[in-house]
Amino acid sequence: MSSLSSLLSYASTHLNWLSENPALRLKKLKENRGRDRVLSEDEITRLLSAAKESKSPYLYCIILLSLTTGARQGELLNLDWKDIDFENKLAFIRESKNGHPRSIALCQPVLEELHCFHQNRNPQKPLVFASKTVFGRIDIKKAWQNALARAGIHNCRAHDMRHTFCTYAAAKGASNLQLATATGHRTLAMLMHYTHMDVQVTKEFSNQISEQILKGEKV
Repeated sequence: MSSLSSLLSYASTHLNWLSENPALRLKKLKENRGRDRVLSEDEITRLLSAAKESKSPYLYCIILLSLTTGARQGELLNLDWKDIDFENKLAFIRESKNGHPRSIALCQPVLEELHCFHQNRNPQKPLVFASKTVFGRIDIKKAWQNALARAGIHNCRAHDMRHTFCTYAAAKGASNLQLATATGHRTLAMLMHYTHMDVQVTKEFSNQISEQILKGEKV
């Protein structure tokens, strides 16, 4: 809109093609600040159950990772086996959206899934979620949509797992600073788009969330 207005203004002021700039009379649309979508515990249970039935062997683990770490799907799909620290229960995110690497905590259910993948991995394929090709990255879009359909969940994106993690972690007592560190946000202002409540600090919120969503505990 601003580019069009500039062109019309030039045509009016300098070329005398127009008597005025008509774009000045147009109302600007409100800025889209995004929508907040946080899955309920019932939706999470249904989604994880549907993911277990998926033809994709990785979908369940990827969703569980997203829900318990807040990591972006792209970050998870880029994980290499050398980035997994089973001893310290960590995963190292080398390729983040903001260019700053970080570590994320892995809860026990995720570790168990990763152990199974690791035992059956192809040594020639470095990626944790390996495709049929050696260095290719998997595409889970179809598997994700099918899981949503089976779970009866509508209007949900993969990125909403990140919103859900932040909200549940905040309810468990994670501070904004903890969440900023866990999710890789550069500023607290960026993080506030994802949090829906702000409570006092507690530790090990990733494990607490995994216990909650897998055992049906209440927030």
